[in-house]
Amino acid sequence: MRGSKALQLRSQRLVTVQGIALSLCLLFATAASAATSGYTLPSSSSIQFYVNDAPWADLHYQLNGGSQQNFRMTRSGNNNLYTVTGVPSGAAVRYFFTIGNTSGGATDTAWAQFTMGGGTTPPPTGGWAVVWEDTFSTNGQPNAANWSYHAGNGFNPGNQSFSGWGNGEWEWYRPSNTYVQDGNLVIRADYNKTATRLQNRDWFQFSGRITTKGKKSWKYGRVEARIAMPSAVGTWPAFWMMGTACDDTVTTTYTPAADRYDTMASNWSSCGEIDIMEHKNTETRTFQNVFWDSRTGLFPWADGQNNEQPSNINVGNVTQFHLYSIEWEPTQIRWYVDRETNPSPVHTVDITAGNKEEFQKPFHIILNLALSGIFTGYLEPNPADFPMYMKVDYVRVWQRQ
Repeated sequence: MRGSKALQLRSQRLVTVQGIALSLCLLFATAASAATSGYTLPSSSSIQFYVNDAPWADLHYQLNGGSQQNFRMTRSGNNNLYTVTGVPSGAAVRYFFTIGNTSGGATDTAWAQFTMGGGTTPPPTGGWAVVWEDTFSTNGQPNAANWSYHAGNGFNPGNQSFSGWGNGEWEWYRPSNTYVQDGNLVIRADYNKTATRLQNRDWFQFSGRITTKGKKSWKYGRVEARIAMPSAVGTWPAFWMMGTACDDTVTTTYTPAADRYDTMASNWSSCGEIDIMEHKNTETRTFQNVFWDSRTGLFPWADGQNNEQPSNINVGNVTQFHLYSIEWEPTQIRWYVDRETNPSPVHTVDITAGNKEEFQKPFHIILNLALSGIFTGYLEPNPADFPMYMKVDYVRVWQRQ
């Protein structure tokens, strides 16, 4: 009987040890899966490999089937970088990473391969997969399965008047000012010398504002768009998101009545806002921000209850295309500009506080080209600058799988 008892104890110990080992493996794998890794191409002969959100990482690579090279990557904040130079065009590049875990240990990624000069930079790894996109490949009206519109000047139910979406904007939005042409979504801003009488007011400036509200929404993910926009006094282009709990209305038809208008949200900012990219006037900077209410739950707008956490980054010529994106996870939101060549976040906001519960709920996407308003300093656009165009190459949403 003692032998049976000893065997039972040894079996229990073996099961316990195996269970601990399995738990540790799962823990390490989970920690490693939170990291994102990949490469960018700073030039035609250099590769910058990166591993983000990891305490350390090693790069292992081969060129044209040669000997394997192994290097500890350089730590920058919570990101890891290593640049390989002098890579000839057409070279076959194979690589994988050893990614350190915050809880100890490390995990190897699978081998990956690409040809130098053989295409654009791929998306980062780390469990991300595309769940929705619009590449604007068909000229004409935007895809009705994806997009609705905001029409008018933002009727304010609080004071029963048009208040420029609460921002003092000057434009009247029309769906027809938003269309697909030559592979881009185009938002066109117009100025008419002769006034158009709508809702008992004269309107001279028209533009477009398009949204996935009522069609598509997401909770968490990487949200990105490649955008070129005007650099002109009195312009305010934006790529942003609002919570689906916001009670603003939308226009679902592309050809509504000329005086059709939508109502702005009465429960902002308690429904949440994420500004992926905003620009104003002739700045070389773009701006990132979030808005939330100090209270927990949905409430009508109240003075003194609105919070924000802004930032900005110099991107240079905004009339050229740049890739603007966020990575929105349960604990934080990270902003990126041109992450193919700049893989480090330009802004990070912690969203774990209890009164930031807005960011634990679904959001929808908005793209618009506003005119004048508080963000521009209420500057007046120059009539000679019209028409002006905001162009979007694509919009894409990734989520962790």
